[in-house]
Amino acid sequence: MSAYFLKHHQQIMSTLAANWKIVVVGMCMVATTTTMFYFITVYTPTYGKEVLHLTTAESLFATVMVGASNFILLPIGGYLSDKIGRKPLLITTTVLIFVSAYPLLSWLTQNISLAHMLVSLLWLSLLYSFYNGALVVSLTEMMPSSVRIAGFSVAYSLATSIFGGLTPMIATYLVQESGSKSMPAFWLMFAAIISLIATLIVFRNRKTLAIESPSMKDQLA
Repeated sequence: MSAYFLKHHQQIMSTLAANWKIVVVGMCMVATTTTMFYFITVYTPTYGKEVLHLTTAESLFATVMVGASNFILLPIGGYLSDKIGRKPLLITTTVLIFVSAYPLLSWLTQNISLAHMLVSLLWLSLLYSFYNGALVVSLTEMMPSSVRIAGFSVAYSLATSIFGGLTPMIATYLVQESGSKSMPAFWLMFAAIISLIATLIVFRNRKTLAIESPSMKDQLA
């Protein structure tokens, strides 16, 4: 391992440590993306079969349809973020997730069918895709250029581990402990409010959150 590599590694880590606030806020912004993704894709087969008592084929079909929806809607979300701005899209989608998650799952669990499950999941897919379309670009833009890749990676990885990875387990726990099939909505609402607060913090204090490393910036140019 060369001295040149070690020097640059130390500079990256020190700049990343100096920017811990924006990394944490970035992680909170990613919370909605990872939570929604894991809920509408990873947890859907279990939720459909074990909680809603749909067939395996129906649950898997719903998952495939969500994947197709994400594929189509994610680029549209990115396009909208360019047209109307990152902040309006991030705020609108998190608010819609917060206010619609519980009524949506309550409606689904009282009217269980493949059609109702598809309607519910496709609505969540729409909100996820539009949020993520703005989030990925926002997360890139808010990181200092000298640690943009590292900062993005750390924020996204932490959110995936803490929020996304735990979503199936927490959703299952909420259903089992409460006896209510719509309780996972509160986990989605929690992630949405965390991301909403983080978004407001970022766009209000963006310049004071990030600390650039001038010497490193010059060396990497």
